[in-house]
Amino acid sequence: MRVAGNLTSARRSRRLIKTRMMTSPTGVALLLLQTVCLWLVIATPVGAAPAYDNGDGEAERIFVRVGGNVTLRCPDHPQQSGQQPRHLTWWKEDRRLIEATRERVTVAPEAGARVALVPGSSALLFRSVVAEDSGEYQCVVNNRQGRKGIVRLYVQDVPDPPGIPIVVGFTSRSVNLSWTSSVNTHNSPIQQYIIHIRIGEKGDWDTRNKVMTSDNSTNFQVIGLKPFTVYSFRVLAVNAIGASKPSKESFYMVTLREVPEGKPTIVHAQNTSSSTIRIQWTAPPRHTIHGEFEGYRITYRPRDKSQEESREIVIRDSKQTQYTIRNLDTFTQYLVSLQVFNPAGRGPAVVVPVMTDEGVPSPPVNVTAVGVTDKKVLLKWREPEKPNGVLQGYYVYFQPSRNGSAQQQRRTVSHPQPIQEYALTNLRPFSYYDIWVKAFTQKHLGESSNLLKIQTDVQGPSAPIIVNLTCQSLDSLFLQWERPQTYYNKVDYYFVHYRSEEAWGFEEIAMAATDRLDHVMFIPNLTANTLYEVKVQGATRSIIDQTTVFKGQFSDSRKVLLQSKCQTFNDGAYSDPSLSAAVVAGVVCVSFALFLAIISFVLWKKYFQAAYYYLDDPPGNRASPQLSETFDDSEYASVHVSQWAKHVADLHADGDIGFSREYESLQQATDLDLSSDYSQMAENKGKNRYVNIVAYDHTRVILKPTPGQKKSADYINANYIDGYNKPRAYIGTQGPLPSTFDDYWRMIWEQRVCIIIMITNLVERGRRKCDMYWPKEGTETYGIIQVKLVQEVVMATYTVRTFAIKNIKVKKKQASERTVYQYHYTNWPDHGVPDHPLPVLSFVAKSSAANPPTAGPMIVHCSAGVGRTGTYIVLDAMLKQMRHRQSVNVYGFLRHIRQQRNYLVQTEEQYVFIHDALLEAIESGDTEVGVSQLSRYVQSLQTAQVGNTGSGDNIDKSWSLLEKQFKLVTVFKAKDFNVVSAVKPCNKAKNRSLNLIPIESHRVHITPKPGTDGSDYINATFLQGYNRLREYIVTQHPLMTTMADFWQMVWDHNSQTVVVLSVVDEKEYPQFWPDADEEQDYGSFKVKPTSDETATTASTDTAPADEKPTGGPGLVSRDFILQSTQDDYELSCRVIQCPGWPQACTPMATLFDLIRTVAARHAEDLNGPVVVVDKCGGTEAATFCCLSALYKQLESEKCVDVYLYAKLYHMRRPGIWKSQDDFLFLYRSVESLLAVSNGPAAAPILANATNGQLTSNGHAVKIEEVAGKIESPD
Repeated sequence: MRVAGNLTSARRSRRLIKTRMMTSPTGVALLLLQTVCLWLVIATPVGAAPAYDNGDGEAERIFVRVGGNVTLRCPDHPQQSGQQPRHLTWWKEDRRLIEATRERVTVAPEAGARVALVPGSSALLFRSVVAEDSGEYQCVVNNRQGRKGIVRLYVQDVPDPPGIPIVVGFTSRSVNLSWTSSVNTHNSPIQQYIIHIRIGEKGDWDTRNKVMTSDNSTNFQVIGLKPFTVYSFRVLAVNAIGASKPSKESFYMVTLREVPEGKPTIVHAQNTSSSTIRIQWTAPPRHTIHGEFEGYRITYRPRDKSQEESREIVIRDSKQTQYTIRNLDTFTQYLVSLQVFNPAGRGPAVVVPVMTDEGVPSPPVNVTAVGVTDKKVLLKWREPEKPNGVLQGYYVYFQPSRNGSAQQQRRTVSHPQPIQEYALTNLRPFSYYDIWVKAFTQKHLGESSNLLKIQTDVQGPSAPIIVNLTCQSLDSLFLQWERPQTYYNKVDYYFVHYRSEEAWGFEEIAMAATDRLDHVMFIPNLTANTLYEVKVQGATRSIIDQTTVFKGQFSDSRKVLLQSKCQTFNDGAYSDPSLSAAVVAGVVCVSFALFLAIISFVLWKKYFQAAYYYLDDPPGNRASPQLSETFDDSEYASVHVSQWAKHVADLHADGDIGFSREYESLQQATDLDLSSDYSQMAENKGKNRYVNIVAYDHTRVILKPTPGQKKSADYINANYIDGYNKPRAYIGTQGPLPSTFDDYWRMIWEQRVCIIIMITNLVERGRRKCDMYWPKEGTETYGIIQVKLVQEVVMATYTVRTFAIKNIKVKKKQASERTVYQYHYTNWPDHGVPDHPLPVLSFVAKSSAANPPTAGPMIVHCSAGVGRTGTYIVLDAMLKQMRHRQSVNVYGFLRHIRQQRNYLVQTEEQYVFIHDALLEAIESGDTEVGVSQLSRYVQSLQTAQVGNTGSGDNIDKSWSLLEKQFKLVTVFKAKDFNVVSAVKPCNKAKNRSLNLIPIESHRVHITPKPGTDGSDYINATFLQGYNRLREYIVTQHPLMTTMADFWQMVWDHNSQTVVVLSVVDEKEYPQFWPDADEEQDYGSFKVKPTSDETATTASTDTAPADEKPTGGPGLVSRDFILQSTQDDYELSCRVIQCPGWPQACTPMATLFDLIRTVAARHAEDLNGPVVVVDKCGGTEAATFCCLSALYKQLESEKCVDVYLYAKLYHMRRPGIWKSQDDFLFLYRSVESLLAVSNGPAAAPILANATNGQLTSNGHAVKIEEVAGKIESPD
């Protein structure tokens, strides 16, 4: 049955019904409604799909995400009616889903359990919708048809994966991709795409750092890629529901090359000589090369040259990590740059400044003699044209030119001037001398000047000898005398002086001398019966100034009474003197013979019965004498320690004339012809480092024979040397040669050596002084001895190495491993002596105490094994004698041991140093204090004593050990020549205070400006730390006029940490670093900040948990970059500001928080010193440096030596310790650290420490009862 009428009429009828429902009575309305419904039911056949009304009615749209539940309400059946229609059918397009009557509900099989009617209503319920549920649904109530019953359901899901991305273009850092859109977007349009990136063929997809497109375009450029890198890509489509699955990945592609981005890291850059620089580096990360890694490019130039003058070295080996640059200028700072390169070009350069070592100064210029006397020559010269370093002084060499056996001598001229004058004294009259001069730097002895030949002037002759004085007549005397025994050139005149008994003065008669051995004279016009006194004097005319005559010594006076019975002159009387001369000659000969016999007996007794004298069987099979038990120094005067200061002062008087005489006497007394036949054997000469340094036969160390060896194979250039109260306490030897390494270690094994003392560097002044006879690392075998390097501890002035040695030829039970310690002093200059004895005394004490009582001799060597070796032995022996006998006998002991090895204490300068060092040891005492004794020691420092203070007034006064120590610490007073640069008129304004200025030898130099006098000066001083000689720079707060100099100093010396202790204000102490948004330009470099300031109350990250501070000043850290304006060199620098330190630190132990922070930062730096700034470069800065060094010493050695560091600092920067309180503060600070912490002090002192055994770090520890050993000052 088809529906009659048209829809327009039906709609009009429905509107009519609605109108009537609003106006007619209820019953009429219901009847009309039923009539209409019946008409609709009749019009639609049962079971047929409803027809769609495409009129102006709109279907309801419902959206739901896949997997969700949704309810479709029937538009034709109001839900609020609460009644289920008689007949209800839900259609999806042309398929019936569900049909319900009041009796039953029928669900289509394909709908399944996911579809149901809501009980009590006509709504359709979907559970867990799927994408296929999308479509148009129609609800038919009681078989009524109409557009209003239609509901459109849209199930939304993520899109299908897009198409595979295709690379359509790329550069070194970007890729252009294109892809096709998703086939099905699942009822939600694509909003954008996600791009995943994978590096490498087997890498992981980077899903964390995904790339998002801004729209749904299917073309995109990926940027931010890395050059020369393998990439692949995949794409995900994104709609409102989420992201699709990834597309298939693209094909692999490689971005283009670029010039390298990474810099190599220079880990080591130093000079290896005056003309070579060695650099060592690590390669930059591989991903920063951006291409094939082809190698390195090194450029270098002097710092004052332009970039165009750089020289280039290309290394085409990417695996190489070190290079030595050669043929450089001496003592020149070079900028060395290093960069990598690939086919695309070169990367950024890393630049380091390195200065070549000091070289050999050229000869002094125009050495002339401007004044000559009988014993003195005044020399004058100009400084070398090429100093090749900082001149430390000159050596003046002189030698008698007509005496082939005479030994050359040397004098030292300190504090060099551009035009130098020097008085060479204590010469011999009327002697020819060869004189030459050499300049020296810290490391090198310069070339010799032209030889200057001079002849000293004459001196007056010795006394004539009056042989006859008789009466010639009643008014005259006859006088006869012999020529003086000593005269120079000749005797030109004689002066006869006579006077009567009553006269006050002498009359003088002059006469010219002749070549006769005797002279006569008649003295006329005298008075009879008068007693006359007569004496004679010779004279010699100057060979330099003929108008000058030098009178000699007077003869002994002779008296005669002029009277009538006086003996008269006759011929016989005139001939008697010759007879007298013969008699006298006979007496002299007998006396001389007797003298020779006595001398022979004394020498025999000394050589065959002296203490510890040892005679081996030389080639002549002579018998060996027995060793005596003790050394008796009664033959030479010992000096009590209380008189040592006066004794040394007397020797220093008049330009060290006392030392010169005593050392010359020592040289003559020990110039003995002792045999050294084994050293001179042809097969042994190659075992001697120097041809003139031999081993005496009677004390040489004899190596034990091995099967089949020659007798000469027992030779090594080494001698036994006695110590104090101990025979053969030392073995003095040369620095081993490569050919003698096996013999050297064999000697160590055979002699049971435990301690080796080495006092030389391997290379000095560019010359090989000693060869490296130990393994650099691991194990080496030298002959039959296996040597293993166990540990190496490096300190500022010396290094301690621990070796384990084993004899590989001995049976296992007997071949027990032994431990040998090498104490290597590294700060003894290759000329002269150390500038202060305190570090040497500390080294001697620790190394000597480390030798166990049961061990064999200590080996002591330098290069030749005589000069510094002898100095060490004499110091060690005399320190022991001081402790046991309270006396010192340097001369006697040295004279004794010089008979055991030649030339011990080789120079007068070393001889003087020994005396000064022993004086320091006597005055200061033992100042190294163990942690267990520190509190008692600090208490004893402040305890009042009663006694003589040593001031010279011999009055007992109340004093303290602290007072005495402080006076000794600050005894040095700077002279004008010590501060010559600081007080120059052009530099005075650069100093905040003239009371705190640097000593010339320790001041910090900066790059000078050509033509500007004093431009290398800054008020800054190098100070020694625990690990390095130049570990710190102490300086004043920069003035407005010196800020550029300050940053130039940081730049020149690669300082990467600056500690500021002064309080910054706008007037007196201005800020000297740029603000966050600024940079400071200083010509050759710029300073700019790299991070914002970081403020903390305390930096304790490196402190142990129980050392966390409870208070203290805040720290502010700022990071800066110093960047060259001429190349790519950069220097990072951190400024750590801690105003109020140490005064604001409460409790006191918190002041070590800053020290720990700086130590941790400095450990990350390269080799630059820490710059410490306070107001004037004084007490606060020095206290920081001193406590930093003591903190490290406490950690390493479990003891502290406050006195040593305080005195060394004062020597370098006088004025830093203003009062005893400053000095006491150092002790109290360390004491407070131990009081609140079990940190460094907690490590137990070894039980055998008092025996001088070594701790695990290689240091000798000796703990003594300090409080019980306090004595009054001398």
